[in-house]
Amino acid sequence: TTLLYTIKFEIRLDTRMIEVNILLNEERSGLYAVQSSNKLAKYKVTEMLSKIYFLAPHYIMCTSLRKPLIYIWNMSQDSCVQKYVLPGMALCLSSSPCGLYLAAAIDNTIMFWHLPSGQLLNTVSNHYQKIEVLTWSHDGRLIISGGHDNNVNVWEFYKVLNGGSSCSPLYSFTNHSMSITDMHCGFGGFKSRLFTSSLDNTCNIYELSSGKLIISLEFPCPIYKLLVNKCESSVYASTVATDVYKVSLISEPDKDMSTSMKPFITCPNKITSCCLTDDDNAIVIGTCENELLKYCATTGQVLPFSFKSRSQIFDMMNITLSSYKRNDKPVSFPYAQPLQRTNTGVLPECSLLLPSSTPSLSFCSDAEFLSLVNEAVKEEEEEGPDSVSDLKQKVGELGTLSEKLVKFATEQLIGS
Repeated sequence: TTLLYTIKFEIRLDTRMIEVNILLNEERSGLYAVQSSNKLAKYKVTEMLSKIYFLAPHYIMCTSLRKPLIYIWNMSQDSCVQKYVLPGMALCLSSSPCGLYLAAAIDNTIMFWHLPSGQLLNTVSNHYQKIEVLTWSHDGRLIISGGHDNNVNVWEFYKVLNGGSSCSPLYSFTNHSMSITDMHCGFGGFKSRLFTSSLDNTCNIYELSSGKLIISLEFPCPIYKLLVNKCESSVYASTVATDVYKVSLISEPDKDMSTSMKPFITCPNKITSCCLTDDDNAIVIGTCENELLKYCATTGQVLPFSFKSRSQIFDMMNITLSSYKRNDKPVSFPYAQPLQRTNTGVLPECSLLLPSSTPSLSFCSDAEFLSLVNEAVKEEEEEGPDSVSDLKQKVGELGTLSEKLVKFATEQLIGS
């Protein structure tokens, strides 16, 4: 058996942070922003939409259900700020964490665009059936695809940019026996863990550093939505019926989980969508009776939260922003270039250039470096033993500073 090691962090959210739920109703024509049971905004929609996606730093993306179009809204405005035309119907989208790159799954291929220039960087394909899910790692170095062919492919983004159409995935996982329904990539880039769910009633957890399958969790019924908290200590699996199952990754599992597992949450009506809140303390669930319910992620109890929609909530997304303020004045979208259909490769416009005021870096040769070291040693010998105590004191100060930097970096990583 392989143990799953998990580090628990205490996450303290800034009281100024605002948590917003983006909802798409069953008619695919109602897009709402909801906070604390109150409707903040209704976005103007002229097409039937398919799914909701997030584009950094504060934009909402939706694909059209009937046309090869992508609509983008600024969260602070009601009207659409940008419309992209695609070469074909997009089954799913995913934008890089920096918001500069867009990946779209069209049939069994993945197309990559550079949004500021609109250039088509590459088109890759390693699936033989339609792609269902796309997701990026948190550092933007990996992109993962899962499809109806039961396969999960992990791509290195820099190889996608430089490898042309012959680019092959870093890993290709074939452990599932039915279509992939959802995926989640944890923190850590190449050292993170990948969670995948499928219609074969299983959830697989992979180690991306080695490409090995760590564990396979079996549930009593097919899984359609997978939720994982930030510490990766708990997995929540939502079914298409009324049940949500919870599996702890830090406690010893039962011998036969598929038969002994009981639902963690049982909704009064059929589940249509769900998501975790940003602090991982609650699960927000949309039902077929047009309700939006909130359950405690620790006990499974119903929390005082209720929102009634005019129709079923088809898709849902949770976003946490530093501020949320309505803006009636039109604001132009920074990436106004149309998406190209011809593969141009990586051009100079796609690279991120440093400001001109940034000084250029210069490195000394090995001989110069050794001479500097020798000079420092001679000065040390001339100064005498008193300087050694001073150096020890400075080393102690540097150790304390290093601990503070590690603590600050950890808090920033968890906060992002």
